[in-house]
Amino acid sequence: MKMMLRSRFILLLLIMPFLSVSQNLPGKLVNLGPQVKEKHLEGSLFLKDEKGKDWLYTVVRGSPGYLLGYDLVNYELKVKLPLIKMDGAWDIGMSSDGWLYIAGSAGGRLARHWPGSQQIEDLGKPLISETYLFALASGKNGEIFGATYPGCRIFRYHPKDGFKDIGAGAIKAGEQYVHGLAYHEKTDKLYAGIGSRSYLVEVNPRTGERKEILPDQYRGGSGFVYDMKIINDVDGADLLLANLPDLGKTVVYNLKTETFEEDIQRSVMVKSAIKSLTDEKIYYSAGWTDLYALDLTKPQSKPQKVGVAKKALATKWLNHSELLILNAEAELLRCNIKTGESKSIPIDVPAQPIGLIAVAAGPDGQIWTGGYLTGNNAAYNPESKTITSYPGLHQPEGITIQDENIYFGTYTRAEFYVYNTTLPWSLEKGNPKKIGQIKGQDRPFGGVNVAEHRQLYFGTVPGYGLLGGALAAYDIKEGKMTPYFNVMPNSSIVSLVYANGSVLGGTSVWGGLGAVPIAKEASLFGWDPVRKIKTFELVPVPEAKAITGLINGPDGMVWGMADGVCFIFDPVSKTVRTSKKVFEVPEEVKKKPVWRDAFLVLHPSGNVYGTAGGKFFKIDPSSKEVTMIPLGIAAHSLCMDQQGRFYFRNGINLWQYEIL
Repeated sequence: MKMMLRSRFILLLLIMPFLSVSQNLPGKLVNLGPQVKEKHLEGSLFLKDEKGKDWLYTVVRGSPGYLLGYDLVNYELKVKLPLIKMDGAWDIGMSSDGWLYIAGSAGGRLARHWPGSQQIEDLGKPLISETYLFALASGKNGEIFGATYPGCRIFRYHPKDGFKDIGAGAIKAGEQYVHGLAYHEKTDKLYAGIGSRSYLVEVNPRTGERKEILPDQYRGGSGFVYDMKIINDVDGADLLLANLPDLGKTVVYNLKTETFEEDIQRSVMVKSAIKSLTDEKIYYSAGWTDLYALDLTKPQSKPQKVGVAKKALATKWLNHSELLILNAEAELLRCNIKTGESKSIPIDVPAQPIGLIAVAAGPDGQIWTGGYLTGNNAAYNPESKTITSYPGLHQPEGITIQDENIYFGTYTRAEFYVYNTTLPWSLEKGNPKKIGQIKGQDRPFGGVNVAEHRQLYFGTVPGYGLLGGALAAYDIKEGKMTPYFNVMPNSSIVSLVYANGSVLGGTSVWGGLGAVPIAKEASLFGWDPVRKIKTFELVPVPEAKAITGLINGPDGMVWGMADGVCFIFDPVSKTVRTSKKVFEVPEEVKKKPVWRDAFLVLHPSGNVYGTAGGKFFKIDPSSKEVTMIPLGIAAHSLCMDQQGRFYFRNGINLWQYEIL
C-alpha cells in the first residue's frame, strides 16, 4: 500500500534496552525495542449508534492495532480498544442490526464491536485456510460478508448461523485475492473484485452462482479490481464504482441497465466516494491531494476540482455544502465544496509501533530499519543509544550502501531513492531523492555497489500475477537507471554481490504474488557490467527455490544461502567448491513464496554469521562447522555495526547481539 510522501520533524528519542538475555549464550542479547512508529489509518467509517449519535471509527495499524472511536459532538477519542490478534484492518463495516465488524489483516480474523461500548469481541477465523481479510459488505437481516486471501473466497457471517463459505471455494479459480466487495440490496447480489489478475464477478450469496462482468479489455490483465462501493440513486440508477489502480482508472457499472458507463480516468478512493445531497454529482478523492466533483449522468462530463482531501478514507455530509473528511494523513477536514476552503479539526490519533521489514548498517554508523507495511524509516545510534525517525518513504524492501549514501528500493512499483547521510533528511528538498522506477516491477530486494564502475545494481520481483524480475544498473555520475529484462526469464532477482569483475545474482522461482512459478530451481548467474551481458548461469543447490543471501567470503570465494544450504562459489573458475546443509527446510515451507530469507555477515573474527528461517548461526570458514546459536526468538535480517555487534529484527523490535 502506498503512502503520501511527506517530511516531518525528525524525532530523537533516548531509549533504554528492553531486555538483556545472556543465559546459555556465547554472547549478550539485547532488545532495543520498537524503532518505527506511525499514525497509519486503515478501515474507517462514519456511523450512527443505536441512539442516533454520530461517530467516526477508524483502525490505526500497529502491534497491536487499535480500534478508535471519536464522538463527533466534540471530536474526542472515546473508544480505544486493542485489536485481538490483529495488527490492523483493511476494512470495517456496519451491519443492518447495528454491529461494527472489523476485518483483520494478518491472521485473517473477524471481530465485532457495539458502537460506543468499551468492548471488542474476537469471532475467530471465518475460514481456516485464509490468512488475510480485505473487505466487508453489509447484507440484510444482520449478515456481513467478507473477502479473503489466499483462497479468493467470500464468507458470510451471521450471529445465529456463524460462518459460511458462500462460494464453496475460490470465487475465481486460479486466483488468490478477493480484494474488493460490495452488496446490492435491491438485487441481493454481491460484487467481488479479484486479483492478482483483474476480474469483477457478480455472485449470488444464496446459491453461489457467479458471473464475470468486467469488460473484455480489462478482464484477466495483471493487477487488481481493488476497492468498490455502490452509490445509490444516481438519476434513478445505482452505480457500482470499482477501482483498477494498476490501470489508473475506475470503472462504473450501472446496476439497473447492467452496462458499464464511461470510465473515470483516475484511480479513485471509492470507499469514501459520496453522492451530493442536492444533485446527481458524486464527490471523491483521487491523486495525492485533490477532491473532485463529477456528474456521471452527463456523458463526457469532466471532473471538477473542488477542494483538498489528501486520500479520503471516509466522508460524511455536515450540510449541503460541507463535507467532513478523514484522510490517510490522520487528519479530519471540514471541506466547503463551494469555496474550496478546508478547516482542519484536531483529533488524537496515537502513533503505534509497526513491524520491521529491513535492517542495514548505514555509512553514518547507525543501524537503519524500515517499516512494514506502512513504510517510514528509523536509525538506531549504537553509541548514543538513540533512535531517529525518518518518515515519508514507502515500504523499503532493499537498502544498499554507497559511500555516504543510502539507496532505498521501495514497494510498490519498484521505486528507488537515494539519501545523502551528510545532509538533513528532507523530502521537500530532495534528500532523499527519487532516482528511478522500473516498469512492471514491484519489489527491489537485491542491491550491490560496484564502486570501480561508479554503478549500483538492483534486482527486483515483478508485479502481482507476473513472472520475471529485472536487473537494473544505476550510473551514479549520469544519474541514469537502466533496467535489463529477461536476464533470468521467469525468475526474480533477489540477491546480488560483486566479485572478480562480475555482478553475481541469485534468483527465486517465485514472482509476484498470484503467479505460478515456471522455473523449477533457483540459479546463480553472472553479469558483465562493461559488456552488459549475462556471462553464465548455474544451479548451485539442486531443487532449491531461492538464493536469498550472497556475500564475499573470508577465503576469496562467494558464499551464498539457498533453502537452508550454504554453498561456496569460486568466481574465477565459476564452480561450486563445496556446500553445507545448515538446517532442513520442510517441504511445506518450500511451497510458499520466498524472496527474502538468508543474510550472511563476515565478522572481524573471521567467522561467518547468518540468519535464515528465523535461525541464527555461525560457520567456521576452515572446518565449515555450523554452530546454531539458540536465541529463544526468531531472528530475521542481519547486519553488523563498526564494533562487530550484530542486529536483527523480530516483529516490531530491533535486537542487538554482541559476542563476549
